[in-house]
Amino acid sequence: MKRLSFGILLCSSLYADWASDVLAKSAQLYDKTREKTIQIYHDTLTNDTLTQESNATHLQAAIWERVSDDLREGSTYIQKLQEVPDSTWVGEDKEDVRQELNGLIENIIEGLVGDDISRLKSDMDSLQKKIAQNKEQILTYREKRIGAPEHSLIYTTKSGYDEKIKNLQDENRILQNEIRMIKERLQKRFAQIGVKLSLDQIDVLLSRVDGDDIIEISLVMDTLKYITAQIRQLMQQSQEELTQAKRYYGMHQVLLELVVYMQQRYIEKCDKIYLPKIDKIIADAKAMMEQTEALKAKEESGKRARVYAKNLEAQEWTLKVAQAYRQDLLLSKAKMVEAQRVAMANLQLSRNTYNTVLLSADLYSVMSESQKMFTQIEKMQVPTIVPFENLQIKQKYQELTKKISD
Repeated sequence: MKRLSFGILLCSSLYADWASDVLAKSAQLYDKTREKTIQIYHDTLTNDTLTQESNATHLQAAIWERVSDDLREGSTYIQKLQEVPDSTWVGEDKEDVRQELNGLIENIIEGLVGDDISRLKSDMDSLQKKIAQNKEQILTYREKRIGAPEHSLIYTTKSGYDEKIKNLQDENRILQNEIRMIKERLQKRFAQIGVKLSLDQIDVLLSRVDGDDIIEISLVMDTLKYITAQIRQLMQQSQEELTQAKRYYGMHQVLLELVVYMQQRYIEKCDKIYLPKIDKIIADAKAMMEQTEALKAKEESGKRARVYAKNLEAQEWTLKVAQAYRQDLLLSKAKMVEAQRVAMANLQLSRNTYNTVLLSADLYSVMSESQKMFTQIEKMQVPTIVPFENLQIKQKYQELTKKISD
């Protein structure tokens, strides 16, 4: 019996040493992995500048490959718009051709930024979801830690839960770094169009319901300058042959149509989706406040009255932030309307020139002026972004964005 007890103690001791050793090695392995990931993060930032120009060149070439056929097809619709009647019972009219052109424009937009936007959103969503899951798991571990033993060979101890919590917190710091890298890539893309945004401003943009729209429009505008340069080169190579030059000019007009189309799509989203939904949130908050005020006034219990007062404070906070959110959307819409006014003026000039000029050199000259317009309006249509004053406002914006998006 003594030998058996001694054997059990010896095995228990060996198991404890082995478990301790495994935990230590696991912790060392995790630390090395974490340090390596952080080092990769820093190396990426260092090397990003060196590879950015090369990557941009390959990306632009790939984009041209994706959209050039659609642009050529679009030029035929530009010609059709000049030929078909305004309205007819038989055959195509201008409205029919316009619908076909708009469908093609949607394809071109997807070719210009679809992969970039979807990948960015997918990466951000995955990282934020994982961080949220880790936070939930940390809460679970903290709850389990309360009743955990100090020492045990069978159950997870308090120190074991501490280690689990630390590992998840370390992982979340790595994930936050990856999110920061995505924001820095966005920051650089905006810098390329002459718009300097801090990471805090990027954070605001990503928290807004119209953030995806603004990012998409900005990326498109940046890319259109390259696409226009390619079309100008083709026009130069046409050697003053007016028929070919007008075909390339038609491709350029598709780009101008695309700019006005995207601007109008954003304006309509504000008018038909974003603003009506935020108005409903504001109306609901006011109604809830009136109800709470009435209940508080009737309440005889001081304790319950204090709870109503706290509820009223929270409702007032929601109303205040929602009204600020609404004002942000109105200001952004106003900037887009002004940018569209400039873009529409250039489009009208381009249409008129397409129908009247007899020399390819005149087309080339108007195209050069239109390219300058891209630089002008891409800054105009990025809204003024004020960083969040505190975390509470950011969280409320994200909460309201979710409600508007539903």
